[in-house]
Amino acid sequence: MNPQAYCNEKVLRAGSSLYYSLRVVPSPQREVLIALHTLFHELAEIVEECHDPKVANIKLDWWRNELIALAQNTARHPAAQALSQAIQDYRLPLHYFEELLEGIIDNTQRARYTSFSQLETNCKRTSGILQLLCTATLGYQQESTLKYAEQLGIALQLTYLLRHFRQHLHQGRIYIPQEELAQFFVTEQTLFDENCSEKVQALFAFQTTRIRAYFHNALKYLAKDDCATQRFGRVRAKLALSTLQEIEADGYQLFKHQIHLTPLRKLWLAWRVR
Repeated sequence: MNPQAYCNEKVLRAGSSLYYSLRVVPSPQREVLIALHTLFHELAEIVEECHDPKVANIKLDWWRNELIALAQNTARHPAAQALSQAIQDYRLPLHYFEELLEGIIDNTQRARYTSFSQLETNCKRTSGILQLLCTATLGYQQESTLKYAEQLGIALQLTYLLRHFRQHLHQGRIYIPQEELAQFFVTEQTLFDENCSEKVQALFAFQTTRIRAYFHNALKYLAKDDCATQRFGRVRAKLALSTLQEIEADGYQLFKHQIHLTPLRKLWLAWRVR
């Protein structure tokens, strides 16, 4: 299996939000975005699957060396190999990849966040960096578009964390700041008991409102000159905002099930973003 085929199989699931967002991206930029998301997925899996810190550290050390090899065009992993030429063709800053790895390392070392500032910083260094790399690949004319990319990345990551709240809870990880649990008088035990009380619903509603604000803030930074080239991110935002709307309409029943938009609705929403 060649590197690009590996990346396609890893992240390009038919019917997913990424799948429909990529439909608006021309090739070969689409292939680069697929490879970037594959790299991000490979790193994120270390957080999700490695419960032994020693194993996680071994994998992270391997990836640190692999990113060095990526810069030298001697990478061994298919995702890194698929990105080797793209780094040169699209002038992707190498420090982005280094910061992404540091964000993943931080994520493996903590299962709680005291404040939202801590969580926001981690989102910037993970999904925020991913969106900066995507934006650089797609091309931009105005510097404000980089701020759009960062804010979009934070919003997308917060949406992901909210949708997968129960899954992370079962892993012993809570991505709602401790300060906000106290603010809404919600204990960790209440969450582990999966008690969707009025207080918990209010806590989830607070998260949803803030996430929506990040999406709207991101789009404010997107320069008009860059709207066409950044259609990929705008589709991602549209699909995520629709998902948030469904979570609200469902009464924040995040303990019962994970909200999904139908493939037909995703296709319709993506098509409408011009």
